[in-house]
Amino acid sequence: MHISEIITAVSGKCLNPEKIGNNLITDITLDSRKNVNAGLFIPLAGEKFDAHDYINQVYNKGVIATLTSIDKIVDDKLITILVSDTRQALLDLAEYVNFKFDRKIVAITGSVGKTTTKEMISTVLASAMKVHKTEGNFNNDVGLPLTIFKTTSEDKVSVLEMGMNHFGEISKLTKVAKPDIAIITNIGTSHIENLGSREGILKAKLEILEGLKLEGKVLVNGDEPLLVNASKGKGWITYGLNKTNQYYATNIKYENTSVSACLHTPKDTYEVTIPSPGEHMVKNTLVAVAVAEILELDKHTILKGITSYKSEKMRMQISTYNDVTIIDDTYNASVDSMKAALQVLNKFETTGRKVAVLGDMFELGEHSIDLHQQVGKEFKDLNVDCLYTVGNYASEISNEAKKYNVYAKHFINKEEFVKSILENIKPKDVVLLKASRGMGFEKIVESIKKGE
Repeated sequence: MHISEIITAVSGKCLNPEKIGNNLITDITLDSRKNVNAGLFIPLAGEKFDAHDYINQVYNKGVIATLTSIDKIVDDKLITILVSDTRQALLDLAEYVNFKFDRKIVAITGSVGKTTTKEMISTVLASAMKVHKTEGNFNNDVGLPLTIFKTTSEDKVSVLEMGMNHFGEISKLTKVAKPDIAIITNIGTSHIENLGSREGILKAKLEILEGLKLEGKVLVNGDEPLLVNASKGKGWITYGLNKTNQYYATNIKYENTSVSACLHTPKDTYEVTIPSPGEHMVKNTLVAVAVAEILELDKHTILKGITSYKSEKMRMQISTYNDVTIIDDTYNASVDSMKAALQVLNKFETTGRKVAVLGDMFELGEHSIDLHQQVGKEFKDLNVDCLYTVGNYASEISNEAKKYNVYAKHFINKEEFVKSILENIKPKDVVLLKASRGMGFEKIVESIKKGE
């Protein structure tokens, strides 16, 4: 982009306009340490640092222009563009870039399942077209713009994940992305500490509609009453396991590393084997089929895409080390995702023990005790031999599970559990590991793999 384009997009003012010339920006960076070519530096202020402090270091990294919210030139070698707020300018620039590329945009939000849904949709669509998607968890007001900046003229569709912790956050993201298709996977309890109730979470997720194009489609989990009751009618499509949905599944059969089902759509039926376990994967596949049909992919292409799906790291990854089968679902956790993971363990066929290692779920606030107890209540109907819990609130899971004659033992932290790992994990065991990201359960996974 030409510098003048950027100034217009961010409603900025160049403090040294004599330097603009015919300069073009080919790279955008938020990291003062990163080497770029003809780059624009956007300094953001965080809780612990302000990147404005590093403006004088970026010229040697290939940066030729910088935004700033401080009305002064720090380095006269840089074209300096003054804006009122660099974080808002980042969003404004992303909105401008997004408009430059003609493609379909699919936006996904929900309490759980955003990433696996994004991956399944992207994999199915990639069988027919060039797909641009959110990488990792770049789904906030910084990650979404960085994702959009990576769009190319070859991309036919963008599949964008939108996360949030507070009201108003998805509103900002959807106004930047302007989706053709908006998806809400479910309304759970993630971030209930900030949003107050599931009704509050619903309100925050529905913000995704604020940027939806006029003739856009809305795909919602029709097994979730809160979402069904929120339906606006025309343009709303439901998917789920119940036959009342427009896209639904029957004949679900579970395997250790896959799940098969018959998917029913308004246009066709699909006999599928999904290469990842769990009932939740059937729903993820249903919504992927719905998106593919809206974008007019043919049945053969859709089926080919489904079989190409691969689980992302730390998300329902199944492997065997030292005769121990590990179900690594440690990326994050909420009540709903805990329950879904426990069902995968419950249905796992094995000659050894079924062991659950569960940790704290974060951002539950005053609901923490009750929601951890809810997970413990699940053990009433589970065929699980052993439960180990780790953390502060996870003890509530153990205490509740013990009421149903489940062998359960609690550890105050992962280091204590790892110390006795050879006593707790035996050959032939199938071990599910799940906790919120901040618990660092990947260290337990590595210890089991090493057998120490």
